[in-house]
Amino acid sequence: CEEKHHFGPNLYIKEVTMPTGALIIGKHHRMEHLCNMVSGRMIVMDEQGNKKELVAPTTFMAKPGRKIAYIIETVVFQNIYSTPETDIEKLENMCVDNSKDFLLEGN
Repeated sequence: CEEKHHFGPNLYIKEVTMPTGALIIGKHHRMEHLCNMVSGRMIVMDEQGNKKELVAPTTFMAKPGRKIAYIIETVVFQNIYSTPETDIEKLENMCVDNSKDFLLEGN
């Protein structure tokens, strides 16, 4: 998936384009954050097995945790965080769990 990074005053937006037909296994997000689905359509399932169809445009608050999505129509999706940080590696470590234990165990 193509990623873009946007910054503003105390604002970080990670934008991802996900192609039609893709099955996306998201990373475990550490904190609640704002999401903006700019375009497309997908079905999302959370860790509790709850499924929901999302159709753009839509904006919502995402809870911490991992989601799985099936992309029905190419999606442009933005995760939005309030932070002054601009270092991509630090942001990745701050926002999502990339530990090897998490990746192996799927916590």
